[in-house]
Amino acid sequence: MTAFTPVLPELTAGYLRTGLHQVKGWLNVSTAVYLSGVEAAQRGAGVSGDVAEIGIHHGKSFLCLALDLPADQRAVAIDVFDDQAANLDQSGRGDRDIFEQNLATYGAGDNVDIVQSSSLDLEQAGFVAAGRRFRIFSIDGGHTDQITVNDLRIAERTVVDHGLVVLDDVLNRHWLGVITGLFSYLGDGGSLVPAVLVPNKLILATSTDQAKHCRAMFAEQFPDGLEKADVPLAGHQIDVYGDRPWLVRGEDGRSEPVTGHELMATITAARLAELEQQLRSTRAELDTTHRQLDRTRRQLDATRQQLRTAAQPLYRRAARRLPWLARPVRPVLRRVRAVVRRSR
Repeated sequence: MTAFTPVLPELTAGYLRTGLHQVKGWLNVSTAVYLSGVEAAQRGAGVSGDVAEIGIHHGKSFLCLALDLPADQRAVAIDVFDDQAANLDQSGRGDRDIFEQNLATYGAGDNVDIVQSSSLDLEQAGFVAAGRRFRIFSIDGGHTDQITVNDLRIAERTVVDHGLVVLDDVLNRHWLGVITGLFSYLGDGGSLVPAVLVPNKLILATSTDQAKHCRAMFAEQFPDGLEKADVPLAGHQIDVYGDRPWLVRGEDGRSEPVTGHELMATITAARLAELEQQLRSTRAELDTTHRQLDRTRRQLDATRQQLRTAAQPLYRRAARRLPWLARPVRPVLRRVRAVVRRSR
């Protein structure tokens, strides 16, 4: 079912429509919609603060948060970039030059701060000491359990009360250090509260009340994306939002498909229902054909058995009366039996 995004600022809407597929990286299209929509909804609700991301690569998800920011808000990009010796698990390889080109191409503005550093060094560098200032903090850096715990702790101490923390690859089977680190963080008394799961990312709030507020905001902004509500996770209740073909609504009133979902977005509800009915009919026909084939096989087996049963006395009688004929026939019969067995 085609879904509509909330109304998005023009740069953000344009990036989703035509730019998302141009930036290399690993980001589900629907997740890009959710990130962009949440950022816009926060500003609309008057939540103040900056945005930040650990782990930039070429800026695919960072641009969902950094476009159209007010002049008094900053977008902070944290990555080791060319210092790959600090990329302990080789999870991605950021390129600062390409990232800065993408910022310029899609109009991120002059309010982007780039911190070239490992997240493990941020506290020592005074990053945490600056205090709470981020309304969205995205974590997509190192994927070991230790780094995940470290990054969650940094986000916990720098995000504002109404802010959100976004943890990437939480259910990625190739990077199980992330889910291990999440449960370690929660088990050790971490104060962030899981609220919403979108494709490949978990969104956490600063308290149980704020998690409820986050879930309510998602329900309002993305009613067509909800797949399952009140799912238990680590002692909390979360809502699960899935992948949809989206039409992006801009402030100019236009609704156009998200890059990568153009084909699905053009299928009307009536046409989709027709295709689903055709699929059900085809499956029913296949089931009928399979049942008919099974009956035919059983009939063939019964016929073969009848033929064998009928042939046995004739063969024995011929062997008694015409032994000189039975001897050369035996190898032929053995071959016939072998062929019959292979054909069953």
